[in-house]
Amino acid sequence: MSELTLHAMDETLTAALRRRAAETGASLNQAAKSLLAAALGVSAEKERPAPGFMRFAGGLSAKDAAKMRAALDAADFSRVDERDWR
Repeated sequence: MSELTLHAMDETLTAALRRRAAETGASLNQAAKSLLAAALGVSAEKERPAPGFMRFAGGLSAKDAAKMRAALDAADFSRVDERDWR
């Protein structure tokens, strides 16, 4: 099995891929492979089953994922609250 790294992806393309992944409940990797297979007219390899923890973790809807992304973008991870380390 091969690996592929894509460099300097356009932000519009990246955002569209993230939306597709969120809409389908797939990872970015799964969404990219599916789109490539469809565009090239080949069948994608059989998808691996979801990890066992996914039964418990579930997934986010596109709306909830957008809310989470917005909250993470607004968060200041450079600050440490000393109370968290007691």
